Amino acid sequence: MRTALLAASLALGLLGAAGARAQECDRACLEGAADGYLAAMLAKDVSRLPLARDVRFAENGARLTVGQGSFATIDGLGAYRHYFADPRTGNVGLITTVTEHGAQAMLDLRMRVKDGKIHEIETMFIRDPGGHVRYEAMGAPEATWLEVVPESERLSRDEMVATVNKYFTAMVGNDGRADYRFFHPQCDRLEHALKTTNVTSKEAYGHSTDTDFSSMDCRSQFGMGFLGFVTQIRDRRFLVIDEERQTLLAMVYLDHDGTVRELPLSTGSTFVVPPYFSVPRGLQVIEGFKLKDGMIYRIEMTLIETPYGNPPQWADAADVTVIE
Repeated sequence: MRTALLAASLALGLLGAAGARAQECDRACLEGAADGYLAAMLAKDVSRLPLARDVRFAENGARLTVGQGSFATIDGLGAYRHYFADPRTGNVGLITTVTEHGAQAMLDLRMRVKDGKIHEIETMFIRDPGGHVRYEAMGAPEATWLEVVPESERLSRDEMVATVNKYFTAMVGNDGRADYRFFHPQCDRLEHALKTTNVTSKEAYGHSTDTDFSSMDCRSQFGMGFLGFVTQIRDRRFLVIDEERQTLLAMVYLDHDGTVRELPLSTGSTFVVPPYFSVPRGLQVIEGFKLKDGMIYRIEMTLIETPYGNPPQWADAADVTVIE
């Protein structure tokens, strides 16, 4: 633990040094800033953070003061850390594991660093012991997430956003009849570190009893028309665009209005929507994407339940791409 705290303290020093020269906080600096936040949280010491005077902080959709929320209750850090870095905008993202009074959980973090100061902090605290256990068993993100993509093979920032946005658009009222070639043929998805594509054993998906969906690849799943009970995906915020690795971290709100009870599937059968979605229900989702050959290759989804129609904590975050 002492070693981890020392490393994080050095990371904060790196942030301060880089911040003295505007717009020079590179990947190592941004990842160090995220580690510094975790160290300050573990020490319960806000003074360790180089906060801007007008810093904004939110957790699980609620505006708070830095030091409140999980900052005050998390008492341990796990091994799993998946970073997303955007030196152009100063945004850094992190999906990680933590403990709260000894209970296993996960934490998603997005911070914006400018001129050595932290201007925005957003966290999503997920009390899911099962997800924590699976992430800790993984130990680290799949190696493909960390691979640097040659410049000649990279999509532009706008193209990255447009490609990922196709995924959200295709999920709303999913009927299996759209063009799903934005998925790479070898696409895989994790939900709270649980593999939900190309599963060889017969496992029920989510709150349903269906055992076919998880056995399919990403394209086939959307081609099935299984996800039509998602009635809206709004406030699509693309938080961190990592051009070098062709990864992207997004936050969106999924609305299920409770009116969709049955869905005709492309298989010829009818999917009876689970009772869980028989009432208006909202989900706040933070989702990571890895692009390959211009298509979505990997997806890492985390989420919490929110009140139906719950708005984002702020819609005017600086240097964040927003699509309504």
